[in-house]
Amino acid sequence: MMNISKFFSRFFAILGAVLGIAAVALCLLSLNAEPRLLKTPATAVEAADTMLASLCDGNFASAGSLMYGDPDLGADREPADEVGKLIWDAFVDSLDYELVGACYATDSGVAQNVKITSLDIRSVTAVLGERSQALLSQRVEEAEDVTEIYDDNNEYREDFVMDVLYDAAVQALEADAETTTREITLNLIYDQGQWKIMPEAALLSAISGGIAG
Repeated sequence: MMNISKFFSRFFAILGAVLGIAAVALCLLSLNAEPRLLKTPATAVEAADTMLASLCDGNFASAGSLMYGDPDLGADREPADEVGKLIWDAFVDSLDYELVGACYATDSGVAQNVKITSLDIRSVTAVLGERSQALLSQRVEEAEDVTEIYDDNNEYREDFVMDVLYDAAVQALEADAETTTREITLNLIYDQGQWKIMPEAALLSAISGGIAG
């Protein structure tokens, strides 16, 4: 039970936290990696391919273990509500990637260019408030039993508002969702007998729907 303006304020704060999946990893960007002895580039390509495949499977824990510093990407935690889960599941389902060209040497290791395609989460969240307000007005106008809408304090019922938000998110995913493809460079270093992908800003932004980075 809550006032609608307070609910939307709290909801978007929660949604932002849920979707900011790479916040913990961002602190690793200040780490400096010393040049390491190169081994067979094929094993680096395999590491990059495995990491990207894990992301597309929704296994962010496995993907994080293949990154330098083993960051906790935070994406294996369940969203706080059904709306967040709906949007996050749509994002993970949309993830796809393509290796571009051959792996090549750099001063600190090797690099592999990739294309990552995903749902642009902002294309959904940007219209969610407007769609929710429109649906809210429509359902209030069409309601036959006001007790399903208002509580004893004449405020909107929380379950009613959550239903409106969920249906608005479904509409947004169906009508407004856009995909984005980014070509980025994965930088890898050889660390303790294993190739590790550096969790740089471009990668973190690509795997968070543009929310991080």
